[in-house]
Amino acid sequence: MELELADVLALPTTDDEPADRTTQRILDAALAEAAASGLRRLTVEDVVRRAGVARMTVYRRYPRREDLVQALQDREVHRFLRAVADGIDSATDPMDSLTEAFVAAVEFARGHPLLRRAGQTDPGSVIEAVAVDDARLLALGSAFIARHIHGNRPGSPSRSERWAADAWARLFITYVAVPPTDPDFGDDKQLRRFARDVLAPMVG
Repeated sequence: MELELADVLALPTTDDEPADRTTQRILDAALAEAAASGLRRLTVEDVVRRAGVARMTVYRRYPRREDLVQALQDREVHRFLRAVADGIDSATDPMDSLTEAFVAAVEFARGHPLLRRAGQTDPGSVIEAVAVDDARLLALGSAFIARHIHGNRPGSPSRSERWAADAWARLFITYVAVPPTDPDFGDDKQLRRFARDVLAPMVG
């Protein structure tokens, strides 16, 4: 099935979902459980216990473990892309917006319990944690960046724009999985300099 970035960005945020707090409670529990023990070890039973809801409450929404994992991944991808979009919106210059997008992406990863755990204990599992193993996040991230590079010009992003966007997405995943010591990924000033001097020229 073809991935549509607009579909992901159209997903409601947690602030938009007061009518289904139980679903958010279940997904919050799934995230906490995965952060504690790893995504591979996540079980519906553990989520039921942590969420404090009836087993059937979870199974009505997610008949299979895979459905629960997919829903969690979709929500976190949505949150990630929203954070990047906010970074872009915080800048007025196009090149600065790419820098702020990168900083926002790294800040999201630093604060995300599952990504933080994966990066510290099992860097290779970052790919699994963000569903890159089936290319979903990579495709969504690439499409997101390509559309930003292309801007408001008519038509679709060019091949070179798509290539640059794909390189950006792959670099980000690599840097999250195995954070470098230089630049220091805990230092936003260094991150901005790195993105402005190294990454942004790829698009310019």
